[in-house]
Amino acid sequence: MQALGKVRPLSFDGGAGAAPLASSAATPWIGVPFELHATRPVEGDRDSGPPPGEQTALVVIEGSMDVVLRERGRDVRYRSSPGSLSLHAHDDRPVLRRVTGSGKIMAVRISQTWHERVLQGGAPARFSYQPPAPPDETIRSLATAMCTEVTRGAPNGALFAESLSLAFLSYVMERLPSAPMRVRGALSEDQKRRVARYVEERLHDDVTVTELAALCGLQARHFSTLFRQVFGRSPYRYVIDRRLARGAKLLVSSGSDVDAIALGLGFSSASHFTAEFRRAYGTTPRRYSRQAVIVG
Repeated sequence: MQALGKVRPLSFDGGAGAAPLASSAATPWIGVPFELHATRPVEGDRDSGPPPGEQTALVVIEGSMDVVLRERGRDVRYRSSPGSLSLHAHDDRPVLRRVTGSGKIMAVRISQTWHERVLQGGAPARFSYQPPAPPDETIRSLATAMCTEVTRGAPNGALFAESLSLAFLSYVMERLPSAPMRVRGALSEDQKRRVARYVEERLHDDVTVTELAALCGLQARHFSTLFRQVFGRSPYRYVIDRRLARGAKLLVSSGSDVDAIALGLGFSSASHFTAEFRRAYGTTPRRYSRQAVIVG
């Protein structure tokens, strides 16, 4: 990634400066920025810390490796495997001494702006270096979902990118040993109606979590948690379900073709709409439309 005026690798690539396997900057992804790197053997001291004022989260996606870090004057060996997470801050970072083994690591650049979005509810104002932790399947699943979305060109839009990024960052923050996060409060009836009406009026738009949170005067992370408590699903899933419900009505009443309905409801493509429709209704949009005609 571009940092401190030069291209700076954010993962253990042995200093080779190889191009990342995937980069969020190359797509319309508006979530937390990240890159996916292939690891290479490292021998000799290397600085792998982020630029001043920022933090980096490294998640092992595939493979396994032994990592030796110089921490407070002594060498410490860690075994990293899929789901292992480490956090790095500019002012409190170890020296990378050695890496053996190979795999893929996702390097997430947590800027101050993104950090502030998850401060609600007791998250630390900043975090310190956290060494590679034991594997966590949830962290790996969230990181893998982010990588998959970016490698596909980020087709699911802004709300999905934001929701996935906030879920990842919130899960990471909740696991910091010194800062348990507690979410207080609830959405009022007026806030629920306001959000639901806003979504219904803008089903064709690429709405964001930040927009919805602003309707309630809340930060995005806090809003996402309260929204799930009220609606039983994430903001992204709620919007998709409401689009599908509108699409089902249009299939029966308007006679529009699937492509027109999909694009009119903000789906990236007819295939995306069809896949989501099949998940929700157990059949394709065209079959649903034909069955409605027969029943009618």
